[in-house]
Amino acid sequence: MIMKQFTIHQFNGLDDSTTQRLHSLGLQTGSVLTTVRFYPFHGPVIIQVDQQRIGIRYQVFRQLIGG
Repeated sequence: MIMKQFTIHQFNGLDDSTTQRLHSLGLQTGSVLTTVRFYPFHGPVIIQVDQQRIGIRYQVFRQLIGG
């Protein structure tokens, strides 16, 4: 599996509690994240940021990378 790196572009469009949780996990605008695993049918995405692996919803992932 090929791991790709993405830069977080924005937190716009996410609800306040999700944004707060992501910030508390160390994700900020400009942070570089690496995708570890995509689950089928737009399931969760496992990302790695600063040696920490986090599972997030597919819709949240798309919003973070500007998609």
